Amino acid sequence: MIDNETKLKIYMLIVSRYKQSISEKEQKSITEIRERCSPYNDFIKKLKERLVGEVVNYSYEQDFLHAVERILEYSRSIKNFELLIQFWMNFEEIDEIKAANTLDKAILIVALLRVFGSEKARVLVTKNKRNYAGFEYKDKRYLITPETGSLLVGEDAEKIIQNDPLAYSFSDLLFESYEE
Repeated sequence: MIDNETKLKIYMLIVSRYKQSISEKEQKSITEIRERCSPYNDFIKKLKERLVGEVVNYSYEQDFLHAVERILEYSRSIKNFELLIQFWMNFEEIDEIKAANTLDKAILIVALLRVFGSEKARVLVTKNKRNYAGFEYKDKRYLITPETGSLLVGEDAEKIIQNDPLAYSFSDLLFESYEE
């Protein structure tokens, strides 16, 4: 029987050799990526039920920030990784493995924000390729950092975007490019 370290080296060799083919097969259109933010995904609906916990009659106006706290807790349970190849994971895989890249995590967070009622939740990608989940609630802007699961509000959120302007943003409802 082969040891785990040797298996890992073999898998790394395979991925290195075929990384261009993998990346080509993993390419998605803007429409396909936007669809991933959908609050109508069956897994997202089930995850909402897991996260909502003791709140029986969920109300966006009263319970949304509590839901955001639960989303943040959940996102912190998912380890971060970045690969040298393009590779998308579906939400079930992320939940099972408890690991994802920052874009997949941002998409997952936005899908959860959407299922909890945030119409303005969107994935934000900056010019420096940093990924965030952004939303508005009661006239305040919020920014979630997928790597840490931290939440920035108001001016703190605005400063991040001022220092690293947006390249584009999207949700299941829209796509906006800020590049000229």
